[in-house]
Amino acid sequence: MQLRLQHILLGLLAGMFFWALDNQLQQRLPIDAHGQFGVSVLGTVFFATALAMLGEIGWRKAFGAAALIAVPVALLGWWASLGYAASESLAGYMPYELLALSVLAMLPMPFAMAVAQGGGRAWNDYPALFLHAWNIVVRYAAACIFLGMVWLVLYLSARLLESVDLDFLRQLLREKLFAFTVSGGILGLGLAVVTELEEMISPTLILRLLRLLLPPVLLVAVIFVAGFIARRGEVSLIGFSQIETLLAMAAAAVTLISISIERDDESAVRARVLRLSAQGLALVLPVLVGAAAWTGWQSVTAQGWTPGRVAQAVLIVLLVGYALGYAGSVLLGRGWMARLRRINIAMAGVLLLAALAWLTPVLDANGVAARSQLALYREGRITAGALPLYALKNHWGLAGQAAFAELEAQAGDDRALATALARLSPSADGAEGASAARAQLRRDLVLPPGAKAPEDALLDAIRARAPEVAAGLCASAEGAAANCALIEADFLSDVPGDEAMVLLHLPDRDAIYVLRQSKGAWDSIGWGSVVDAQGEPRFRVDLAPVIAAIKRGEMQLAPSGIMALEAGGLRLLPLSR
Repeated sequence: MQLRLQHILLGLLAGMFFWALDNQLQQRLPIDAHGQFGVSVLGTVFFATALAMLGEIGWRKAFGAAALIAVPVALLGWWASLGYAASESLAGYMPYELLALSVLAMLPMPFAMAVAQGGGRAWNDYPALFLHAWNIVVRYAAACIFLGMVWLVLYLSARLLESVDLDFLRQLLREKLFAFTVSGGILGLGLAVVTELEEMISPTLILRLLRLLLPPVLLVAVIFVAGFIARRGEVSLIGFSQIETLLAMAAAAVTLISISIERDDESAVRARVLRLSAQGLALVLPVLVGAAAWTGWQSVTAQGWTPGRVAQAVLIVLLVGYALGYAGSVLLGRGWMARLRRINIAMAGVLLLAALAWLTPVLDANGVAARSQLALYREGRITAGALPLYALKNHWGLAGQAAFAELEAQAGDDRALATALARLSPSADGAEGASAARAQLRRDLVLPPGAKAPEDALLDAIRARAPEVAAGLCASAEGAAANCALIEADFLSDVPGDEAMVLLHLPDRDAIYVLRQSKGAWDSIGWGSVVDAQGEPRFRVDLAPVIAAIKRGEMQLAPSGIMALEAGGLRLLPLSR
């Protein structure tokens, strides 16, 4: 009972902290936005790690270990945030920094728990580290499922009471303080119960099931390697981007191999087919990582560095370490499992160093990306229209803003660059500026032949819904292919009025926005989706051929339960699937 009370109280405190964050109470502190971000990281990491360790090592050691993890991580988060202009939405511009902070927060927990239970020499006790790591995953997952079930019961109870004109529970659930604190308390209770029942709720079942994936994953990897060699290194993947698919497959292979060797030889896979599959996957892993590295390098040479590509490069380097270590251990023969476990401990340290480097000037991804784009433009390898001006100005921190200012200074002698910058930031304000922006957007949007010009209300709605359009990213260099298209039609026959589908082909992604006309106004109704000729969903596509086909008039509206647009060999739907 004492353990449950400790978890509940800590969960309630965590809920109150997140309620304060939701109400932006940290902004009342006498510190700037960077300091507020550091405080947010401090509380988040402390409560998350303390709840994870409380059941295993007791509240004194759990609080101490959580503080030892949270304080350095918060300081690093504050330091990293200094690379961005102070703003209320600072965290929204730091996706990779948040990932690095998560690594620094989560990875030390198993080591802290092992040392707290076994003393200073237990830091490399692989059986303990393995068990603690997977216990954290399983317990948090089970507690979150319990939290979801409780909220489902509360929601249904509120609806039931409403049927007899009692809405006090509904009103209570709408109070954020109640919602956050109750959620924290329930999550803490769930973690406590799962910890008490560790013999019944353990990662063993999940790990045994995941082992069964070894043979099919090996088969797919071998077939890929054969195809990769036959195509002489050319990769053409559908859906997710090439490098993301390869990296995900390599990361999955590392995870499955680690699961197969378990915490010790006694618990490791014994079935011959699974053992051979683990060894085979370890030998194939270097080819998967090599293919990812080759694909990533092709992207960098063609389009330069971006923060995302720098992150991919860091992940590739980490996977190279795993791949070479795993393959070498298997090739050395007897004792390969023990060697793999030592490699996992070493690579955990390397991963911590990589996350640390990302949050310090040692690895300034924004600076690398900004310098790369400037160099490509100066060398004439990309046009002014292809420069990621919006990202430089808004997403790549102070380094990106410095590069943007340098381009602005250069625009006086560069007409194409001046045009691109002017489209990004209209000079006029108020009604005159809005009129100029509409006129520019009309010129930039591709319409089907014979289509009427879009009305002002639709153009305003597009600019409000799609920040990329408002930033001028639909503008293309003279003679270059168009980046955006607009099609108006009655895509949803059961909804009054027409709908508009806006297609965007941008340097870093493609998107489909869908808007609906209702009572003379245009409102957003979400995102569109894409399927191929066989009806299979395409989660990531190149819309450039579709936009080109629309410009040529090679398109048609086709019924698909709802009306769909067929162009460029793809079918575009006005709703997500």
